[in-house]
Amino acid sequence: MGGLMGPTQRLLSSHEAAVYLGLGSRYAVYRLIASGQLPAVRLGSRIRLDLRDLDAMIESAKTVAPLRSPGVGRRTALRAAPMQLAPLQRRDRRRSEKHTSAPPIPERRR
Repeated sequence: MGGLMGPTQRLLSSHEAAVYLGLGSRYAVYRLIASGQLPAVRLGSRIRLDLRDLDAMIESAKTVAPLRSPGVGRRTALRAAPMQLAPLQRRDRRRSEKHTSAPPIPERRR
């Protein structure tokens, strides 16, 4: 398939879907699929996304912004939108114990 979406193309690749949704990469699309927020179609070994499902997800992600109070900034609301669209699954990282260094190697006498 070519790199551009045709006017009648209904199934998109993960890269094309990421561009369509305005996401940074196809991996954000994979996260949406893995979390169950976005249905996908597997054709052979390829994953395809239905344009109608992408439009439905966009519609469901829309929210009506409440009127702002004078002290509330607009940036807070704008930062929250990408995480709602493509949430990252946070993993607990184990802190490794402090590594002990090996004893120094004695110098050779000549």
